[in-house]
Amino acid sequence: MKTRAAPRKSRAAKRAVPGPRREAILDAALALIAERGTEELTHRAVAAAAGVPLGSTTYYFASRAELVREAFRRYVVRVFGLFAEIVAERPPEDAASLVDILVEIARREVAGRWTVIVEYELVLRAARDPELAAEFHRYERQLGSSLAEALERLGAAQPFDAARTLIALVRGFELDGLTRPDADVAELRRRLVPVVELALRTSHTHAKEKP
Repeated sequence: MKTRAAPRKSRAAKRAVPGPRREAILDAALALIAERGTEELTHRAVAAAAGVPLGSTTYYFASRAELVREAFRRYVVRVFGLFAEIVAERPPEDAASLVDILVEIARREVAGRWTVIVEYELVLRAARDPELAAEFHRYERQLGSSLAEALERLGAAQPFDAARTLIALVRGFELDGLTRPDADVAELRRRLVPVVELALRTSHTHAKEKP
């Protein structure tokens, strides 16, 4: 009796499977975006930076747009990995510890610098690429939801609004840090403390006002 052969994976499915070479290509693409911007990103440049044959980049990524979008997805994984690491080190238990987390995130990103550059390069690219823009909006929602969950656990009455405000403050500091090597996280802390305290204090005020 003949056995039925397992169905072969399509070329597109194979390209989507994570692997060391594919990840090396995406890491090289992110490094090049930080160094030169998305407009200078080419399959040839990425292949040279990753130390792989040119055919490898075109095999995994059919177009430059696909390469940029997949690099962004890898960037998002790194960002949430960083957040998870910091939260595991110091779980938010009150306003002060939540401020500590936000300051530490900003400190590490500004210290690394390339992560901030990559994000803003990708934002500019997303303005001209609707598919990347949709990816970026999903990332924004995930980011806001993660912070809103922490705020809600601490009792914030409007956690999503507070989360968006706090993210905007951190991003403003990071953007400022790109052109100011003397950017001081203590200054960011001074800005964050009253916002976080107000978000949590407002929740207590609402609770007291309830009949």
